Amino acid sequence: MKKLLVGILLLIGLSAFVMWYSDGTNPYGHYPFVSSPFTTFVDAQGNIQLKQQSPVILYNVPTWIALAIDQLQEFGRVVPNRFDPEKPFHGTVDQIIAQIHSVRFDPSKPYVISAGHFGELYVRNFGIFYSSMLDGRFALSQKDWTDRERVTLQTVALDLELLRQSGKEYTTFTPVSANGYVGTNIYKEPSDSLFAVMWTLRALTDDHFLSTVFPGGEAKYPLQTIPAGKKLVQSYQKPLTTATNQWLQRVIDPHTGLIRKDILLSSARDQIMRQSSFYDNVVAWSSVKMALDLGLPITCPQILQKNNSCDLVSWKQKIITTFWDEQAGIFLDDHSQESIQNHLYSGDAFVVTSAQFLDLSNEQERHMLESEIAYVQKNKLDSPFPLRYAIKDNPDKLYFFNRYFAPSYMGETIWSHWGMEYVKALLLLHQYDPSYVTIAQKDMDAYSANIVKYGGYPELYDKSGNIYQTSVYRSLLHTGWVVNFEQARMMLGSEGK
Repeated sequence: MKKLLVGILLLIGLSAFVMWYSDGTNPYGHYPFVSSPFTTFVDAQGNIQLKQQSPVILYNVPTWIALAIDQLQEFGRVVPNRFDPEKPFHGTVDQIIAQIHSVRFDPSKPYVISAGHFGELYVRNFGIFYSSMLDGRFALSQKDWTDRERVTLQTVALDLELLRQSGKEYTTFTPVSANGYVGTNIYKEPSDSLFAVMWTLRALTDDHFLSTVFPGGEAKYPLQTIPAGKKLVQSYQKPLTTATNQWLQRVIDPHTGLIRKDILLSSARDQIMRQSSFYDNVVAWSSVKMALDLGLPITCPQILQKNNSCDLVSWKQKIITTFWDEQAGIFLDDHSQESIQNHLYSGDAFVVTSAQFLDLSNEQERHMLESEIAYVQKNKLDSPFPLRYAIKDNPDKLYFFNRYFAPSYMGETIWSHWGMEYVKALLLLHQYDPSYVTIAQKDMDAYSANIVKYGGYPELYDKSGNIYQTSVYRSLLHTGWVVNFEQARMMLGSEGK
């Protein structure tokens, strides 16, 4: 009896420690102890400047230890969030959006998180889920705009400093102390971390970048990060270039010029195991394009060169030729035999717009995007609103936790991020077919209703359109991904309802 009591007390103590540590290492927790190494301020010229006020420490630990620490922290947040989830905000769509902004875009925090239980520094966030972060065309106020710029600058500065110290990219940097981090891959080396850094640097240094990718509307306030962004590019040019060149040498097959099929990479769909996915190939191409636009001396693998330079035109055509499935009218999910034989689709194919991969003025490439949309509609992947990740769940391809505790997580579930990328694709095609705007309006109305219904901007929904939850997992609620909804709404307004 005494041993049982001791065991119970030890278990309670261990659980309490895990909960405390998980909360403390989340900058947005109740009692965080993670510091902000970079701070920002607005100078006399109205530009936002960056200042490092404390050191950043990257601990070199074995991969399995880093992963164990990260998973322990996530467990300490995921389970409590399931039974004590984020409390809904109340008000109109715009009032709820303003409350999300106030929580997510706080420059007193060291970096931006998706929400709730994802307290780690996910590098891909600002290139994928927060791709609209620095779009000033839907700023709520001058303060809101400045806060978004400041916290973006602080986050990417931390990304770059950790990249410099590690010498390579990770999916995640997990805080373990006030100033210390460990590099973690969830669950494999990333395909899109460098993409995210390049995207953010482009958006920080070019006030026309986002309006070129997603046209419509006028900026309410000027971009204040250009000098600081350019300084970051200059300061971290060498480690960023070296990491990119080495990454390309590791992941590109020297015989095909595509992502190797004998490795697995982590991506926005990081719980699914894929072989040379379409998404991975597109973001690799786009990463190099943006790096070259930033003036970085990137050296592509020999097979992707022409006249000693990266041949983006031939590389792009190679990807299109390999992945376009004319029979199904889609880009194949990956380059596996299963995908080819069964014509497998994945919602993250809509990365082609933000990655600037397809040229919609080219009739053939425009047809591909239109065909992808037709496939979604035919298979009701936009019902009750967009966008389901896949036609069916595929638990055999999931990593352990999701396979057993959230089997639909990246299958039939509806992801708000890809829903907005789908809507923006509709709006980009509106000039060629005005009927697309009607579809986009219907989808945006559904998302507006959900914002009010749930009191936030949920990460994902089940296939019936209810907020996703299982026995141990519940969708994030207050995601800053709402900026993508705001960008789509701005584009819809510019087209005229």
